[in-house]
Formats: sequence, structure tokens, C-alpha cells
Amino acid sequence: RNGVDTLFATGTIPANRKLQKIRLTLGNNNSVVQGNVTSPLKVKDNNNQVEAKLDGSNVDMIAPDQFAFSLDFDAGKSIKSNNSGSGNNHGFELRSNIRIFSKQKSGRIEGRVSPAEAQAIVMAISNTDTATAKPEREGEFKFVGLKAGSYKLVFDATAGGYQDSTINNIVVRNSEDTHVPTVVLHK
Repeated sequence: RNGVDTLFATGTIPANRKLQKIRLTLGNNNSVVQGNVTSPLKVKDNNNQVEAKLDGSNVDMIAPDQFAFSLDFDAGKSIKSNNSGSGNNHGFELRSNIRIFSKQKSGRIEGRVSPAEAQAIVMAISNTDTATAKPEREGEFKFVGLKAGSYKLVFDATAGGYQDSTINNIVVRNSEDTHVPTVVLHK
């Protein structure tokens, strides 16, 4: 979330092999916590696997047999209510929305939005691509893995009667952080 990442795995691939996709196998006891309610999470097709495709545009070659790539799992787009079950414990389904990207072949946008009472959601939009960030407690947000180009930042105030705001023409370059000045939302 907001640019924080974790090393997931390391390894080598023989030079005569080509890595084309990554498959993650999840356990059988998955759940979603919403508020204080825990609901079951079913993985699409019941095979408990999610896949993402790799190609040269989203992989950094470090050496002939070493590579690096990053995964961005969009929980908001991946987890959907399946309206099964009863009461408050109706259940959810995982239809994974995983994006693989190269840190060297992508850029980042970071900044801050205030006040916290506005509970803003931030969207970076370029043509038909949209990335979403939920700022941290102090309003910090960061988008990673963005294609180089021009973006519009939309600050969607979801509480407190604050007005939305938009910044146009944010330029993203590969391998660079684009810093946006603090955005203050008003009532």
C-alpha cells in the first residue's frame, strides 16, 4: 500500500528457459474482514490459484539468469461480494487483479492530501488506465508501477462535506519519483 513493498521470493532461471507467468497458490481458509465482520473469501474457480503473465516490458533483467519484477495486487478491484450466505456473513469472491511491472520501466507519483477528515481517495488517470490509492493516516499516498506519460490526479473527498479536487498534467518518467505538493481540500 502506498509504495511499501516486500520481497516475496528470490531465485534463478536457467538461461535457456523463459519465464512467462507466475502462479500463486493460496490456502483454503481465506477471509475478508470488513469493519469487525469476518466473511469467507472464495477463490475464483475453486482452484485457489491466481496467475499473472510476464513479458519483456514488465521484467528487469539483472543478469542472464536473474530477473526482477514487482506485483501490484489491487484488492479493491479483486475482491467482490458474491451475495451468498446469510446475514452479515455473506461471503466474497477473489477474482485477482494483479499487475506486474518493472521498476526500471515505470514511474511513481507521491504526495500528500489533507485534511484527514476528508477521507480522500486518490486516483491517477492516464487515458484508460486508472490507479487508486488510499492515503495513510497523515495523508501520504504513492502510486508505483505507472507507465511513463501524463496523468490527472483526482482527489475524491468521501466525508466531511469536503470538495473534490483535480490536478492535471502530472508527468511520469520511467525510474523516477514525481513529487506532488500537498493538496488541501476545502469545504
